[in-house]
Amino acid sequence: MELRHLRYFRAIGREQHFGRAAIALRVAQPALTRQIRDLEAELGIELFERLPRGVRLSSAGRVFLSDVEEILSQVDRAVDRAQRLGSGHLGTIRVGLSEIIAAHDFISHGLRNFRESEPSVALDLKSMGSVNQIAALKEGTLDVGLIYDAHLEERDYDVLDRICLGHGETMLAVHESHRLAGCASVTMAEIAEEPALGPARLTAPGYYDRLMTACVESGSTPRIVQECTTNSILLSLVAVGMGVGFVTASSQSSPAHNIQLVPISDLGLQFEVLLVWRKSDRSPALERFIDMMIHHAGVLPAG
Repeated sequence: MELRHLRYFRAIGREQHFGRAAIALRVAQPALTRQIRDLEAELGIELFERLPRGVRLSSAGRVFLSDVEEILSQVDRAVDRAQRLGSGHLGTIRVGLSEIIAAHDFISHGLRNFRESEPSVALDLKSMGSVNQIAALKEGTLDVGLIYDAHLEERDYDVLDRICLGHGETMLAVHESHRLAGCASVTMAEIAEEPALGPARLTAPGYYDRLMTACVESGSTPRIVQECTTNSILLSLVAVGMGVGFVTASSQSSPAHNIQLVPISDLGLQFEVLLVWRKSDRSPALERFIDMMIHHAGVLPAG
């Protein structure tokens, strides 16, 4: 018994007529009649009562038609799911997110647009630091990550593909009541004596080293009084007057209602916002996600 036998039987059972069923199926009527006789012979029962005009389902045929309808519906659903998976319209993408998302609006906008355009693809958003994202990508427990370029090492390039979605500038976070609030920009010399908050080297060594190198090259090293493992902690400490903080963002828009971001004119430190994934991953859904994020960020893939 083959699927075509069941599809032929369903068509005749619905039409109660071989001729009309043959037209609907675009099959020659003699061939259709022969296929149904083969099916009845295999089952050992008569599925139809032959009438002078048309046919009528037998009692066994009515029961069989009900089951066949369910079987073919399941087959159609399976085919649809397979096609959507194969074309990237169904599946799950595990996305690594750190606090970088709060600093760049185009990331959250891209994620939202993907969800709206691909409702059958689930985004499993996993909160983790950039270093942990890279490890998870290599282990296969994450499909794509959003990180700053400072966290990647040369040895990662053999395993991971990447594309730059944008840039973040390192600025100074100050409380709105601070003397530097409202300034168009500041210099490193102007903040040399300020108690400063920065990233923790333990959790972000590449980012920390780039920042400290840029500070030294500016000719003025900040007085770091506290290393913070996350931007949220850093901003919370700035908000209660513990000091000024180094924050990377794509604009001067305030990360909190009582905090301002001020450009540092002689620091000149930028980081690339990277979308990162395994080179070996050929998932159609992931490819659609990458294309959406690239399109939304307004960049062209590297050729």
